[in-house]
Amino acid sequence: MIKNLLLIIFTVFLNTSGQFMMKAGINRIGKIDLSRFLEFLPRVVTSGFVLGGFVAYAFSAVLWIVILSRAELSWAFPMVSLSYVLIALLSPYLLGETFSL
Repeated sequence: MIKNLLLIIFTVFLNTSGQFMMKAGINRIGKIDLSRFLEFLPRVVTSGFVLGGFVAYAFSAVLWIVILSRAELSWAFPMVSLSYVLIALLSPYLLGETFSL
């Protein structure tokens, strides 16, 4: 059970880190207009932050599959919601975003 909990905590860390990296990379690129997405694509796929975010997010997905093979979904999945809480609490400090209740 402790191993599963540690895996979940690490997965939440990777997921959260990946989201912050992708957002930081996109903030540097700017707002993407869907009608001109192909113009932005080279900048998106060459952004170190965006790529790092995808790698962290992908690794968290692989670990999630490992977790699902070991733990019950009804126990593991609610813990993933910690990622939402961490992002809401840390975004004002790490990204300068505003957050209100």
